[in-house]
Amino acid sequence: MPLAHIALAVSIQIFWGPIYTLAKPAVAAWFSPVILVTLIYLIVSLVLSPLVPRARTGGKTLFLLALFGCTIQSTMVYYSLMLLPASTAVLLMQLQLPVAVVASWVMGRDKPSLKNGLGSLICLIGVAIVIGKPEGTADLLGVGAMVLCVCSWAITQAVIPVVAKDHGMTLYAAMARHAAPQMIVVALLVEGSGLAALGTIPLTGWAAVGGIALLGFALPYSIWYWLLMRHRIDELTPFLLLMPVFGVATAAWQLGERLPPALLLGGAVILAGLGLVVWRGPRAARIKPTAV
Repeated sequence: MPLAHIALAVSIQIFWGPIYTLAKPAVAAWFSPVILVTLIYLIVSLVLSPLVPRARTGGKTLFLLALFGCTIQSTMVYYSLMLLPASTAVLLMQLQLPVAVVASWVMGRDKPSLKNGLGSLICLIGVAIVIGKPEGTADLLGVGAMVLCVCSWAITQAVIPVVAKDHGMTLYAAMARHAAPQMIVVALLVEGSGLAALGTIPLTGWAAVGGIALLGFALPYSIWYWLLMRHRIDELTPFLLLMPVFGVATAAWQLGERLPPALLLGGAVILAGLGLVVWRGPRAARIKPTAV
């Protein structure tokens, strides 16, 4: 992978880790997860659409990619952030890597291996340490929401290089255009009575939504989908290991969250398992995809 592409992959994690963590106060103080995600995709689609050409990927394909890669994934992220400490949620998010590996196996893009299976098992042990004994229903629901988010997003990432005909900002803008109306329907069904409260949101709240939409979604996802169409998913996913580093550090620094030993130990075990999954070895053959 060229050095410039490596720098872009690292920059994505610098945005994603802190932004997901700092979104927790916005969910807690001003917006429900459904309304927040609806506003985010409205902003992203309005900002990016005028900047890109018409998408070549089919409408049905974009609808499904948006449903699983945007609507379900993002809504479940913010439900998890609402119910769990931000540091725990960000660490659990790293389950997306072993899920992506399994999805790659199922699609025939990669072969099952003892190394990847062992790494995924180590990740699950780390998750069990992080979760510990759930203290109530909120913990269980938060973990369940993150698991659904991870599965939805990781499988979509494995599918996109196979079915998409666009990349980068064009692809993400098209997905956002489909996700926005999906979220509007969900918001009307789930939060219809709460939409009137939007008029009471302070300017600080709207600024937070704009920042999350542009710095946590529009910019990093445009870069991510540009890279995803040029590199194998198992070449990109190692960079996701940096997300919890930035996210957990932000949770401790800005939100004052405690970092108990179980969280740190479980996080270390998760990172060790992920490291084993993505390690290819000095003699491993690397298949270079065709650039788009």
